[in-house]
Amino acid sequence: MLLVSSLFVGTAAAAIRDVTLIAENILWKVGTTAKPTITVNPGDVLRLRIENIDSLDHTFTSDHFGVDAPMPVDSVVFVNITTSEVDRGLWQFHCKIPGHATGSGEDRDGMVGWIQVGTPAPPPLGIDPLLIAGILVIVVVVIAVVLLMRRKK
Repeated sequence: MLLVSSLFVGTAAAAIRDVTLIAENILWKVGTTAKPTITVNPGDVLRLRIENIDSLDHTFTSDHFGVDAPMPVDSVVFVNITTSEVDRGLWQFHCKIPGHATGSGEDRDGMVGWIQVGTPAPPPLGIDPLLIAGILVIVVVVIAVVLLMRRKK
């Protein structure tokens, strides 16, 4: 019964996320935010309207999503990216014109931005769970010793 009932449970519908990305002053911007992070859920379709208002040519390049769109001066380009579970993570996009983004791989700087697919992982607690367990054991032992000493009196 459980197997059959799971067939009738719908999954969340994929959303369409419309974003206008602007090339300005050799930076990618969403609104006034430079080097933006655009967040979507796995399965969503990210529909980018990309405007080049610079006086220089650019590209919108995303190695992860396999996009490399030329952006001549005063142009508008539309790029659709359909995400999936395998895309979970933070993926950089950049302009590949020499000097517009520096560095390589996902660590470029300059004319860059990011697409975050799914919720970012929470930051680590900073305390090792084994350390916490060890501290708890010590506390229990100390309490047990104190109680035994009180009984002996």
